Amino acid sequence: MINIEKLPYNITRHNFVSGIYFNLILKKIIGLIVENKFIKILDFGCGFGYLKKKLKKYNNVTVINYDIILELTEVKTFKNLQFDCLVANQVFYLFEKKILNNLLVYLKTKLPGLKLIVVISRQSILNNIGKFILNEKNAHKGSKLSPSIELKILKQHCLILKKINIFFLSDIYLLSFNKKK
Repeated sequence: MINIEKLPYNITRHNFVSGIYFNLILKKIIGLIVENKFIKILDFGCGFGYLKKKLKKYNNVTVINYDIILELTEVKTFKNLQFDCLVANQVFYLFEKKILNNLLVYLKTKLPGLKLIVVISRQSILNNIGKFILNEKNAHKGSKLSPSIELKILKQHCLILKKINIFFLSDIYLLSFNKKK
């Protein structure tokens, strides 16, 4: 059993109120997956696997859960897998700049046609109010990148194909690797 309080970062559990917000994010991610006809998805930093559970009704879509927490992951490494979409839902803020850059370079080299769906929390005053109201004091625990730096790194490697705002709390980006670099 995982003691999430002892982790250096937060894994979100969807309770009733926060579930409205997080389920809307998942609904928008699923909309992008269906709209773009993605078949094999790597849920990078899957946490409790909510995306896979929500996508079960889509028989033509396969989701592979990957997380650094062994109890949550389905695979030890994602590096030998083929997938057409990587979903990182509020994950990359936990990376150091160099690590995120290296990951993007690796993915771009190995899977140049890969699309990414990345959710970036704005970590704004509204998010802080929400953390207080929902008693989620550990939200964004372990942050290493600000939202602006996270987006800057992504834009160095990727083109933004689509952006969806969620309640001025988070932005969902559909990205493809750019041809330069």
